[in-house]
Amino acid sequence: MMVECFARRIMVPFQGVLQVIRVGAGEAESTDGVHWILYAAHPDILAHSGLSEVRFGTWSVDTGLRRAMVRGTAAGHLIERIGEPLIGALEAFAGQVSFALHDSLECWLLDAQTRKPLVLLDSLLPDEAIPLAEVARWLPGQAARDEFADLAELEQMILRRAGRRPAAAWFERDPEAVAQRSQRSWEVEASFPRLLLTTQWPEARQRRIAEAFIAWWAPALLQLHHLSDPERLRLEQAAVQRAGALARLFRLYPKILNERLIRAARVQARMQASQCNKARCQEPFFWSE
Repeated sequence: MMVECFARRIMVPFQGVLQVIRVGAGEAESTDGVHWILYAAHPDILAHSGLSEVRFGTWSVDTGLRRAMVRGTAAGHLIERIGEPLIGALEAFAGQVSFALHDSLECWLLDAQTRKPLVLLDSLLPDEAIPLAEVARWLPGQAARDEFADLAELEQMILRRAGRRPAAAWFERDPEAVAQRSQRSWEVEASFPRLLLTTQWPEARQRRIAEAFIAWWAPALLQLHHLSDPERLRLEQAAVQRAGALARLFRLYPKILNERLIRAARVQARMQASQCNKARCQEPFFWSE
């Protein structure tokens, strides 16, 4: 039975990358590369439970499979048949995260004047249906509302650029094939904000706010595969400001350039968890020489 290993961005809003291992009707998903949730989807399960899919357990290297109580409401023998090869695939491939991103369909909010992309709104896998109607509004998420001081101003900046009648558009992109594209396609590719939000703004304060939000986003953005080394270094330096998020996600970074800095941030996160009742600490933490 064929095993599929891939990743997709967690939307809406962008919060990071979901790792997926799929075998037949079974699928395992992880947001940190350690803890996996297992699902089974089959017409007979729908007939028994009324659910299109059933969460039948969790898995990690340390604990193995832990079955969920919901299994009793569906066809148990069928779930066992679906789950057995999925567990084998997890044991074989879970240690290879992070996987390549497959959500190549992207929905972008457009600048009302230039029609160039402003901010990523959503993404889909190639075999998923594009919605007939897309809400042309960026949703930054509750964490950003709680933690990013200038969010209201950033939202207003984006609304003004989108205009009185905001428009969004879907694009299909293939980063792996970009080297084979024509010069014109290279120009189109260059118009997409590499860090999901444009930093091209007419005023210095607007640019600072956009760049500050990208810095706040850094622990999640570091999971992206297309970053250049200078981009990754800047994001690593910014990500230590949110040590808890970094410590949760670092296993999914395709590449780490400053190992010492990332290790120090993970130490900071452990200290926060044990001494401050998981309180947030905004100051960077460095090894002292």
